[in-house]
Amino acid sequence: MLRKPHVQLIAGHSVRHGIRGGAGLMAVIFTMFAGLILASVIVSRLEAAQREVAARGNTPEMMSALKISAVESARKAIDWAVSPSPDQLDYLTNDKPAVVSAIVVLLFLFTPLLACLGGFNQTSGDIASKGLRFLLIRTERPNIFIGRFIGTFLFTALAFLGLFALLAIYMSVKVHVHDPGEMIGWLLLSYLRLVVFALPYVALCSLISCAISSPFGSLAISLLVACMYPVVIAIAAASNDNVQYAQYATPWGFRWWLLEPVGGQLFGGIAIMLGFTAVFLFAGLKYFSARDL
Repeated sequence: MLRKPHVQLIAGHSVRHGIRGGAGLMAVIFTMFAGLILASVIVSRLEAAQREVAARGNTPEMMSALKISAVESARKAIDWAVSPSPDQLDYLTNDKPAVVSAIVVLLFLFTPLLACLGGFNQTSGDIASKGLRFLLIRTERPNIFIGRFIGTFLFTALAFLGLFALLAIYMSVKVHVHDPGEMIGWLLLSYLRLVVFALPYVALCSLISCAISSPFGSLAISLLVACMYPVVIAIAAASNDNVQYAQYATPWGFRWWLLEPVGGQLFGGIAIMLGFTAVFLFAGLKYFSARDL
């Protein structure tokens, strides 16, 4: 039986423990570091062009040419990563700040890794140490499982929020081809979409963590399923195009739906992410409720 006060208490403790724990701290640092590195990859070439324009004088003609060049570079990066439809490419580069879109696309590629780093040790460490036995005296297993999941997801969402706040500051200072308000607005919307994409991976970690009585084993299997599976599919698809459809067995296959314009495909992508989350949580809760602790 789920008890709301128990779930809230466990979730809150999980967030606080995640922030002060060594693994959680490393996950936050790695998230910040990886995000800023990816942003610098996109922005570095633009900075050189902006300096050259500044040296020649920031005339409207020069700034217009610079913006066109930045958009074209962003389109090439997005087209390489996403293989989007013409409508989606126009949405990401014309309707939205193109440089921000290019950075967000790269962040989407690394989201499963970052989510697993923050969520792999939800219950596996306490199962290994038998620490959950003391908690079971005071509450039921579903409260523990769901509370840990909610707390871990909130911790992951906070880590991503910190990253996007840094990106907003970084791009407001470094990028002059887009309006700062438009960039910050698109970063906020992209953050919400990215957090939705991370949700099923945190739930997947909940399932794996309750099944593996080792934090390292939970991390290894989580990364194997979340990160190595898409890589294997991509390699195999180079020889047989039909293999690419296997990616739709995981949230990875639907990731770019979350970067569509507001409409049916975007909402469909959100529904699919929620569906994967529900499946992983149901399977994890069923296993956790029956296993020996």
